[in-house]
Amino acid sequence: MFFSSKKSILGIDIGTTNIKIAQITSKDNVHTLDTYGLVNVSFNIDETKEESISKTVLILKNLIEKSGVSTNKIVASLPNSAVFTSVIELPPLKESELKTAIEFEAKKYVPLPITEMTLSWSIIEKMPDGKSRVLLTAVPNSILRSYLKIFQQAKLEPIALEIEALALIRALIGDDKGSILIIDVGARSTHLNIVENGNLLLTRNIPMGGDTITQKIAESLKISMVRADQFKKDFGLTQTNLIPESIKPILANIKSEAKQLQGIYQARGKKFDKIMIVGGTANLPGLNEFFADMDAKIVNGDPLSRLTFPADLKPVISQYATNLSVAIGLALRAH
Repeated sequence: MFFSSKKSILGIDIGTTNIKIAQITSKDNVHTLDTYGLVNVSFNIDETKEESISKTVLILKNLIEKSGVSTNKIVASLPNSAVFTSVIELPPLKESELKTAIEFEAKKYVPLPITEMTLSWSIIEKMPDGKSRVLLTAVPNSILRSYLKIFQQAKLEPIALEIEALALIRALIGDDKGSILIIDVGARSTHLNIVENGNLLLTRNIPMGGDTITQKIAESLKISMVRADQFKKDFGLTQTNLIPESIKPILANIKSEAKQLQGIYQARGKKFDKIMIVGGTANLPGLNEFFADMDAKIVNGDPLSRLTFPADLKPVISQYATNLSVAIGLALRAH
């Protein structure tokens, strides 16, 4: 007789403007969303003072307690703005030669001394000619120490720390083998990720997001940020007489970067099967139509599609689903 054990993991996504958590229990390939939570709070990843860390610990512990979390095993994300990510190509190598070769290549891509960084890598593709495509990530040791200190003081047990893009792929792409551009519009930045056969090929960050749009609306209409944010959510791009023209250059910049990546991809003789929009601004009215001229199917990412949960909770969870994408993807990571 074979026995399968339940595994509960808490995904923790500490962003620049909020903290999001999702606990998922997995058994026999069935993933159940046990609980989730979100709290708005600023966290400066460059701030290593004990006061900032202690404040974050208290907020995180309170969120965990109020959400009814039942496990201390966590997978947490490292913010895109703090992690250097690159996909590199290596010639045929023996296993014993791989570490030295990757560290040598990393010096070309990482702007800080290697001694001040923690490197990690994974082979994402073995090519017919014996070459390997490797996902390289590097995070400053000072930031890593701050995150680990937060989790230690919160009495949490980290199983892994990983970049947001990998969590998004796990939550949104699943077994889809197509070519997908993920546009993740966060509060202060937007992240573009090219995914092929479920593997991350390229990632790019743009220092503008939902808060940038809200700020422009507030300035143009001379209203508070709170009212401007509500205007943005209610009308988006559908009411041009209410939403100022000043927000269009922001979205145009994001689209321009997306089209640039599309051009690079097409130069390799390939095309995107779909463009997936996620993040806190993904539900902006008219946003999908704004990207409709990019010659690809425009869809919204749905991190709930692979999960089970009580049906009566769907109307509530659906409001926050796109914000929880990274946390859900983290919680879906296997031990």
